[in-house]
Amino acid sequence: YQRRVRGRARVHTSRSKGKVAFLVLRADAATLQAMLQVGDTIPKQMVDYAASIPSESIVDVEGVIVKPSEAITSTTLQNVEMHITKIHLVSEAVGLPFTLEDASRPETDEGVKIQFDTRLNTRWLDMRTPATNALFKMQSRVGQYFRQFLIDNDFTEIHSPKIIGAASEGGANVFKLDYFGSPAYLAQSPQLYKQMAIQGDIPRVFEVAPVFRAENSNTHRHLTEFMGLDVEMVLNEHYYEVLDVAESLFFYMFTQLSSHTAELEAICRQYPFEPLVFQIPAELVAELGVGVIETDKAPTDKYNARIRNDTMRMLRIPYADCIALLNTVLPEDKQMSPVDDINTANEKKLGGLIKERYGVDFFISDRFPSSVRPFYTMACPDDERFTNSYDMFIRGEEISSGAQRIHDSELLLARAKSLNVDLSTIKDYVECFRLGAWPHGGFGIGLERVVMLYLGLSNIRFASLFPRDPHRITP
Repeated sequence: YQRRVRGRARVHTSRSKGKVAFLVLRADAATLQAMLQVGDTIPKQMVDYAASIPSESIVDVEGVIVKPSEAITSTTLQNVEMHITKIHLVSEAVGLPFTLEDASRPETDEGVKIQFDTRLNTRWLDMRTPATNALFKMQSRVGQYFRQFLIDNDFTEIHSPKIIGAASEGGANVFKLDYFGSPAYLAQSPQLYKQMAIQGDIPRVFEVAPVFRAENSNTHRHLTEFMGLDVEMVLNEHYYEVLDVAESLFFYMFTQLSSHTAELEAICRQYPFEPLVFQIPAELVAELGVGVIETDKAPTDKYNARIRNDTMRMLRIPYADCIALLNTVLPEDKQMSPVDDINTANEKKLGGLIKERYGVDFFISDRFPSSVRPFYTMACPDDERFTNSYDMFIRGEEISSGAQRIHDSELLLARAKSLNVDLSTIKDYVECFRLGAWPHGGFGIGLERVVMLYLGLSNIRFASLFPRDPHRITP
């Protein structure tokens, strides 16, 4: 068959062979072989001109789509070829810092490798590689499914200010700026505002917005600016209501993300990873004696592991039991108490132990010690050393943190005083609980961390379009 078409595309590659020029044209993730041959309407100069167009230039082409005599294995569209009759240069690419062939090469393959900083300095070129392009489409999907699930479950999206008059959480890691002669700060989180929105009788709120942290942390998982996915909701009886929402949210997100096979395969070709396991195998639930919350089945598991129900099978394990599990592999002089803070190295170690015992990459740990949580966190009613708080982990790294919040103003003031936190700068926050306050709780998720860890990437900067860290503020 033959069909006349016109279109705009990038020149992926171009070469000549005698009286014929071959071009591979690229649009989005698709590639198509095109050719020009000297003839009555196509002079030799036109063929030479087409063959000389630099890779990554943008062209307008007209021609005929034909079926080749055999499949073209070097392009994604293998059973069609374009015979060009007209070609116009729209925008020429001059002086590429690296080729897409080199930038798309898996780390395990031989050949030229592109330095990570070089990629980030020309991110708009790096984004043209199949893996990076697919990666940011997956990042978009994470945001889409986060929003979709919450909207479908009666949450209202809010938009809180990012220029604020006092540090969001009483900490020192804030960016200070001059606000018409007075000090102001970039928000560390929407935490206080989403709590205030709850007291405005919007029972379920969420926000997707940038978060700023002035932490001089030069690690694989820290950024000074990232996208926060925040949730807050009214509680009726127990903070597990928030965990139920969080589990259902992640179950939905992970299930939906797994359907984007073309993008996942493109990423995996360059950055191999194992698919995320987020459900405990049913046989392990029975074998280990994992508790089931909805049927009031108490755990007989040594580490008090629970699941909400037999359908979702997503792991919850108390913080103190995570410590007990960690202590099975820590040397005698490094043993931890139930109120010790788990550092990054032990967090990773814990993730490995959870995977080995329960077979999952995702889990929730709750009842964190009071000493490692913010002033507004509600203490456990049965043991004030611990709190109604929780973190969520993927592949041994934290991706979300949350808690039931203190909604009693006097209790809040007492808690702040015991920690030497000055609440005079955020008195509006305290005041919002004096006019009848709903018990509430929530959590915050780091978008880039979810993307990084879901895809098993080694650095959070892969998952940030133009990352900001202590040493990078451009482009």
